[in-house]
Amino acid sequence: MNTNVNLPRKINTITICTNQMELGVLTYGSVHHYQPTQEKHPVSLTMTRKGMDGYSSGSLHPIFSQNLPEGFNRRFIAEKLARYAKVNDMYLLALQGSQGIGMLSYKSELNLPEAESLSLGEILSYSNNEPLFPQLLEKYYLRNSLAGMQPKVSIPNATTIQTDRTVQQKDLIVKTFDSEFPLLTVNEFVCMEAARYCGLEPPKTYLSENLETYVVERFDKSHDGTRLGYEDFSTLMKKSNDPDAKYTGSYEALLKATYLYTDNPNEVEKMYRYIVFNCLIGNGDAHLKNFALQYSPDMQNIFVSPPFDITHTLIYQTIDHKMALKLDGSKEFPNISDLIKLAKSSQFRIRNPKEIIEHLSDNITDYLKSSNQVQVFNGLRESIESSISNIMTSNLSAKNYRHDKNKKFE
Repeated sequence: MNTNVNLPRKINTITICTNQMELGVLTYGSVHHYQPTQEKHPVSLTMTRKGMDGYSSGSLHPIFSQNLPEGFNRRFIAEKLARYAKVNDMYLLALQGSQGIGMLSYKSELNLPEAESLSLGEILSYSNNEPLFPQLLEKYYLRNSLAGMQPKVSIPNATTIQTDRTVQQKDLIVKTFDSEFPLLTVNEFVCMEAARYCGLEPPKTYLSENLETYVVERFDKSHDGTRLGYEDFSTLMKKSNDPDAKYTGSYEALLKATYLYTDNPNEVEKMYRYIVFNCLIGNGDAHLKNFALQYSPDMQNIFVSPPFDITHTLIYQTIDHKMALKLDGSKEFPNISDLIKLAKSSQFRIRNPKEIIEHLSDNITDYLKSSNQVQVFNGLRESIESSISNIMTSNLSAKNYRHDKNKKFE
């Protein structure tokens, strides 16, 4: 704990802002209450109705809770600050400040110093016997209110490219792995690079030389530095704050929600490609929080965010081998007929689904043949290829309709 930082014991009031403009005030007493202070700019795609009506609930509205840390990061922050503060959802929101994913920022009586940054090269080439990630966690945990179960650290303004003329800086997210999920860093890097090979345009990713850390560039700013709105589908589909809520729903509903919010067939097709890719790659953790929409500050340009948080989960024996959401009423991984059927809806119709599936299948397979990184994780290539084969060669539907017993990465 940095003794030079004076922390308030609790946070009961937060001013919600976007790009330096105040949107409203969030307070906490017996309930959480959000009161807009202007009508021009809604705080969420789910709260666009005109008027100054506030929102009260026992739990935070999903637009505020979507980026709150879960699992490891939440426990770490709470334990570090236990002597100094009452760490609840409001406190974690205040810790995000202007570093949260998306265009919302949170002003409160909590004032933290600017975090010292470091270069991407230092992260990727680190070779000391003492692991790097615990050092990063200790250094950045006060600014580390990131969603998700796995250990991760947010590093602002990291130098990614340096030449004689310019220094390019990016906000980075750094991840590691634990003994239960060995080489998860390699796993995610391979899956994200396979997505890039398939033309799905994920954010730029890096893998450290010692394989201990995986780095991904944040993608919630436009090229000119303007912060973009970001809402995951747990928020957009108005799910509760229950940790299991992100596993409730279906991929059919995900496509319909994409159509509802974007009104753009091209964005629906993009989401379809993401869903198919996750099925082929064998990602059983493609839940509602791992899909999102982004938008311009005026909410006029709404589009599907790049793919992120993709791993091949089928290689890990400690979690179930089901999908995170249902497809055709089941969480069993689909066959090609199921994926073709997913493309059909009364609201939209995705053209040439079979060609899309075959294109993604062929490109994942080609990438695996050329990847050096996949070779350092024994069995990863074979396991992904088996996942693809099971989908592409089977049209039988012997599905088990039981509920999952084990959740992913918890």
